[in-house]
Amino acid sequence: MEFTPIPVSYANLLPYLLDNAMMAITPAKVPQPPFFRGYESNATCAYHGGVLGHSIEHCMTLKRRVQGLIDTGWLKFEGNRL
Repeated sequence: MEFTPIPVSYANLLPYLLDNAMMAITPAKVPQPPFFRGYESNATCAYHGGVLGHSIEHCMTLKRRVQGLIDTGWLKFEGNRL
């Protein structure tokens, strides 16, 4: 899947999406060994409730959800702004 480039970080975008009821925090299970490829032991994901294993900037679930909002026209950027 290809993602539309966005002009803000996913960390900065998430609060906007939460405040506008476009998304909700989705807790994830804590990963157990063997860990998935790309597992980052020191990274947490705000979208997944702070679970260890990946950062919000590398969260494929969040990126797919954001892309879906863009594709349906619910999320639009004007230049470098929402």
